[in-house]
Parts: sequence; C-alpha cells; structure tokens
Amino acid sequence: MMEQKIIHILYTKISAQLPEDIYKNYLIFLPESLRDQHFRYKRWQDRTANLLSKILLIKGLQKFGLDYNSLELLNYNQYGRPHLSGNIDFNISHSGDFIVCALGENIRLGIDIEEIKPVDFTDFEYMMTAGQWEMIKNSPNPLKEFFNFWAIKESIIKADGRGLSVPLNDIVIIGQNAYYENNWFLTKLEIDGKYCASLASNFENSSIKLEFTDLNISEPENPGE
Repeated sequence: MMEQKIIHILYTKISAQLPEDIYKNYLIFLPESLRDQHFRYKRWQDRTANLLSKILLIKGLQKFGLDYNSLELLNYNQYGRPHLSGNIDFNISHSGDFIVCALGENIRLGIDIEEIKPVDFTDFEYMMTAGQWEMIKNSPNPLKEFFNFWAIKESIIKADGRGLSVPLNDIVIIGQNAYYENNWFLTKLEIDGKYCASLASNFENSSIKLEFTDLNISEPENPGE
C-alpha cells in the first residue's frame, strides 16, 4: 500500500483589529527576533496578518508535537523562504482577509491564496503559457481563472523555494499535476468564494486536513503545558 502523508492546513480570517489583551498575549509567543520584525509593520492590518500567521504556525506545529520554541530555529534560504530545522515543512500565505498555513512531515509543500479583485490581468500574459492564456480568455469568468492560475503558480514556486526567480511561464500545468524541474501535485482549496487557493506538494498520495480557527476571539493554548 502506498504511504499516505497528512498535510494540515490551518486558516483564519482577519475581521477587525485584535482586542488589546489578545494581541499582547499572542506577542508573548514570538521570539525576540520575530517581535522586532513584527513592529516594523506600520499598518494594523499588516501587523495583525504577521502576528496571526505565526500563531497559525504554532498551532500547526503542535499537531506534530512541537511548540512555540521551535520558532527560535526559524531560518531563511537565500531566496527568503522560511524553514525550520528537522523534517517539518511549512508554508504561509495571506491575501485580503485570509491567512493560510500548510504543514507536513517529510514533504515539500507550498500554499497560496489570492483574493479575486479587479485587475488588468492582460499585463501578466507573459507569465502564462499560450495554452494557459487561452484557457483564461475563453473562461466564463476570465478574472477568476486568471487568479486560479496565479495561485497555482505561486504555490509551486513557494514549494520549489526559489520564489519569483522561477520563470512562471515555464511552469507546465495539466489538471492536478504540474512540472517545473520536478513533478508537483496540486490541490484546489475551497476557502471562500471570493478567493482562489492552491496547495502544491511533491507527494501525490496526501490527506488534506483543512481547519478554520477564529484567532480574533480565542487565545492560543499554552504550548508549554
């Protein structure tokens, strides 16, 4: 029997500025380096997204028996992709009101969420293959189809780890499979009707555990207990 890997995807929605008591309690779980990074954001929306993404990550790490101290070991590759030491891979994305965090063990993954909003996507034709561009133009909803492809490509380059240094128009997408130097397996995520979201991983037989957590009203359990 083929091994099956579990990928946990946690997501939350930013509905308003966090109550002061919850905000301060969340900050306690960040190591000093991440707290310094957090306070560089000027807008409350950006600070909230930054903080809640780390809380989602902590909650995800708990599912693998790890705690918030793991964030002390957070590093970045030369392209800016964050990673932890050990065999847990994770990836985070934020767009509009939603934050998503994917985690898996002994797997490589990337996740992306995109708010569907008015944009002149013709400026991005060069980032698509000819076939992908035809599918966008001929779609009943070209704008949504554009963001669908964008989320897929973003999830792939985030899983790859080299980000936008990967030429997006070289990514081949056929159904739930994609290729750029390696094979990637795709999962379309249903988060919200006004968003497109995609997960890419290097393992075909994965079980996706999708979980919503309202972090605007609930405080994290003490990871030390």
